[in-house]
This record gives sequence, structure tokens and C-alpha cells, in this order.
Amino acid sequence: MHDDDRALRDQVRGADPARDLAPLPPTWLDHRMEQIMTTHTPTPLADARRSPALRVWVPIAVAASAAAAAIAIAVPLMLGGTPTVEPLAQPTDGGLAGGSCLAVSPEGLLMQEQAFAARVLTIEGDTVTLEVTERFAGEVADRVEVPQVDAASGDFSGVPFEAGEAYLVSATDGTIAGCGLSGTDSAELRAVYEAAFTG
Repeated sequence: MHDDDRALRDQVRGADPARDLAPLPPTWLDHRMEQIMTTHTPTPLADARRSPALRVWVPIAVAASAAAAAIAIAVPLMLGGTPTVEPLAQPTDGGLAGGSCLAVSPEGLLMQEQAFAARVLTIEGDTVTLEVTERFAGEVADRVEVPQVDAASGDFSGVPFEAGEAYLVSATDGTIAGCGLSGTDSAELRAVYEAAFTG
């Protein structure tokens, strides 16, 4: 035995509140253990199991609790919870900077606070609801509501949305970036977004 072991044993003995008592005789210990093992002590649970009323209601209560727990877990999973929604405005000046549009570039996208991919979920009146499918930059809600642009009367720098179509959208200060930084999810625009955010 090492000195560390002896020191530990001495420390344990010193903490034992019964260290000054004489050890019990082995026959008494054997007798006491035999009593513990053979004596039947009724428990409140055993008495409860004998009650006819509890035999009926306990399984019902257990089943009801299990069903409630299953519903509490399953319903949010099935519904996916309540989606978050945020509004974005179309650019009032068409997104023009100094009267003209700059070339669409990764650098221009990196100046935006938000960037995401989305699909048009609904168009109701002048309000378009987009379901966000991918986030590139910034905090973006699950759904985004934007006003619809009249493509026929606009200057084509805003983004007109069509039902069921997919779009790439960037925004700053709650306003969609125009001038081609937002638009239909085409191979060309997707390449610029990937160069800006994943390249």
C-alpha cells in the first residue's frame, strides 16, 4: 500500500461518525440481514394497486398523459411552428444610384444587409408573400412580404413577382435592392450570389 493510500484511508476513518463504536458481532449482522430479507413490509403503492377504483383510473390517467405528451410533441413538428414574417419595401427610386444602375457584381451584393433565395408563396392584391428557401446574408424571416410592382408602368429596376417563381433578393434598410441585384433565380444571377457569399 502506498503512502497516498494510507493517508486517504486515515482521512476516511477520521470522517466516519461511528469510528469510536465497537464493531458489531458477525452473528448479529447475519441475523439482522436475514430479518430484512424475509420480513414483508406492505408499501402504499401495493395497497393502491389493490383498490378497484385505482385499478381502473390509473391506466386511463397514464394513457391520457402519454397521449397529451405525444400531441404536444407531434403537432409543432407537423406544423413546423408559426413562421416568422417580415416586410420589405420595393425601391421608391427603382434602385437607381445617382440616376443610373451600376453593373451587377459580387461587390455590390456584399454591400447589402440581407440576401436570400425565395419562392413566391402567394400574391394577394398588391402584396406578395415570399417563402425563404436559402439565406446568404443577414437575419431573414421565414417569410417576407413585399409590394407587387406593376411591370408595365415601372422602370424595370424594381422586381415584379410571379406566382410559383423563384427569386434571389437582396435588401438594405428594409428595402429591396433594384438594378438587377434582385431578380429571378437565373443561372447568371445565381453565379453572382455564389461568388459574393460562398466563393
